[in-house]
Amino acid sequence: MARPQVPPLPDGQGKDTVEKLCRDCHGFAILFEPKRTKATWKKIVDQMAGLGVKGEDEEFDTVVEYLARRFGKINVNKAPAAELQDVLEITPNEAQAIVRQREANGDFKDFEGLKKVPGMDARKVDERRDRILFR
Repeated sequence: MARPQVPPLPDGQGKDTVEKLCRDCHGFAILFEPKRTKATWKKIVDQMAGLGVKGEDEEFDTVVEYLARRFGKINVNKAPAAELQDVLEITPNEAQAIVRQREANGDFKDFEGLKKVPGMDARKVDERRDRILFR
């Protein structure tokens, strides 16, 4: 039986390290679904290290950062602007606007509230729904 086709890993800082540490054990299909929070990616990477994957602490940190950015989910009610920018692939101004809005008005309840943030491109919110959590 043929393996399902898996798209190539997205380019970005850390891609080479992910390929080096993760390719031989399980391939990359498991990276694409479901999206996970940075904390969950850290737990998974720590488990892999505990199972004997050879790498330096810095390499494991690089893998977590890459996975969180490229295959991550983020809580828009807790994340700092830099993480919002990375995971949601939005501009620094949009990320700061989200933080300002939440600090001024409390947690976001839904996508509609997030799309109403002044300076936020509502189309980006719709395109990245699978990356957004409201906790």
